[in-house]
Amino acid sequence: MPIYEFKCEKCGAVFEELTRGASEKPNCPECRSNQVVKRMSAPSTPGGKSADAPCGSDCGGTRAHTCGCNCGCRH
Repeated sequence: MPIYEFKCEKCGAVFEELTRGASEKPNCPECRSNQVVKRMSAPSTPGGKSADAPCGSDCGGTRAHTCGCNCGCRH
C-alpha cells in the first residue's frame, strides 16, 4: 500500500497516510474532516532524504526559503 500526503481543507493540517488505493481519502487526524486533498510530495532518494521539490502555492511563501524553488517555504 502506498503512502500519500494529504492536506485538510478545513484546518490546514498536512499529514501522510497509508492508503489502499489512489482514490481513497482518509479523514484528517487533527479535526476528523473528510475534506482532504492529495498533495504532490517529494520522492525519497537513496539515503532516506527527500529530494527538493516545489511544494506548490499552498504554503503562501510564509516560511524560510531554502531549496531554490522560489516558493518561500522550508522543505
